[in-house]
Amino acid sequence: MAADSSNLLGLYILVPVYFCFLFGAALWGMYRMKRHKAKLKSDGDSPEDSLTRHYLGGRSFGPVLTAGTMFASFFSGYTVVGVPNEAYRSGFLSLRWITSAAIVGLGFFGTAARLRKLSLVRNHQSPVDFISDRFRSQILRYTAVTFQIFPSIIYLTAQCTAIRTTFNSIFRLDPNNVGAVIGICLIILLFEFMGGLSCVA
Repeated sequence: MAADSSNLLGLYILVPVYFCFLFGAALWGMYRMKRHKAKLKSDGDSPEDSLTRHYLGGRSFGPVLTAGTMFASFFSGYTVVGVPNEAYRSGFLSLRWITSAAIVGLGFFGTAARLRKLSLVRNHQSPVDFISDRFRSQILRYTAVTFQIFPSIIYLTAQCTAIRTTFNSIFRLDPNNVGAVIGICLIILLFEFMGGLSCVA
């Protein structure tokens, strides 16, 4: 019982320290984007589109930060919580995640570099921009947007479920408590407001 109390005390200390570290990183990202914006103005270049600065970090990420952002997106909360739970319940059926991850990775390595170069030349901000630029079809554009929205909703639902399950389990809260989910979502929205992808990444 004493060991359990000690573990909880450690979590009560480490979790706030971790979020303070994240807040510091967000402040650094906000400062970095302001400096990048000022440099563009001082060089006499036309200011980048505000959406590009916000959602793409001004296209100024290096390979390490880009790889870390991709890794954090790909290996998300469901990977940490949901897949082990599925492996426990379903056994070898969960091995399909290994092959599916490899297929996604191969597809990414086969297309990412070319799409990145094309996005710089044609000023694409998303895959939808590429599709509308390539095929010149607004119907196809909005179809692609629709196909992106629904998987994103499923993805966000899985992340929120993973946050709720993890926090309620380690802090021994009511399994149906949504306080941690709401709190963390508010923190993420704050980081997004502070500077977009530069602060979240």
